[in-house]
This record gives sequence, C-alpha cells and structure tokens, in this order.
Amino acid sequence: MPQTSDRAITVVHDPFAPRPNGLAVAALVLGITGLVVGIIPLFIGLVLSFVPTVLAILFGLIGLARAGARRSGFVPAFLGLALGALTAFLWTTGYGIVW
Repeated sequence: MPQTSDRAITVVHDPFAPRPNGLAVAALVLGITGLVVGIIPLFIGLVLSFVPTVLAILFGLIGLARAGARRSGFVPAFLGLALGALTAFLWTTGYGIVW
C-alpha cells in the first residue's frame, strides 16, 4: 500500500518564463524540407519545394516577430528564414530544374 504525505504540493508559476515559439520551429523544419526536396531534378523539386519554402519564409518572419515577446525561438526562426531564402535564391540558379 503506497504511503501518502500530509504535505501540500506547492506549484510555482513564473510569468517571465520563456514560452514556446511553435512557428519558429515550423519555419526551421519547413526550411530544411524545402532545401532537401529541391534536390529532385526535372522541375519536380522546384514544384515540390515551393510550398515549404514560402511557408518557411512566412513562418520565419512571424517567428522572429514573436521571439521578443515569447523570449524564445529567435535562432530557429532565423535559420528557417535563412534556409527558405537560400532555397528561393537557388531556384534562380537552376536548383530543382536540372541536375
């Protein structure tokens, strides 16, 4: 039989603790996905990497805007934005079109 304690459990809530920034993580994941999928040749990579890349740029911008208020997520948002911008730049050089 488990023993019970007569002590009360105290829960401390820190209002200044960093809150999760899900859009920053989503930007990072979509930036990596867009870059990796863009390797597929013959316009397939260009078409399949379009949506993740555009969303990575969009979520990266929103994640950067929220990073200050949430005190978290600056680095993933910045990396997602950078990877999305890199993939969009690589589209202009033939990335995803020919190998």
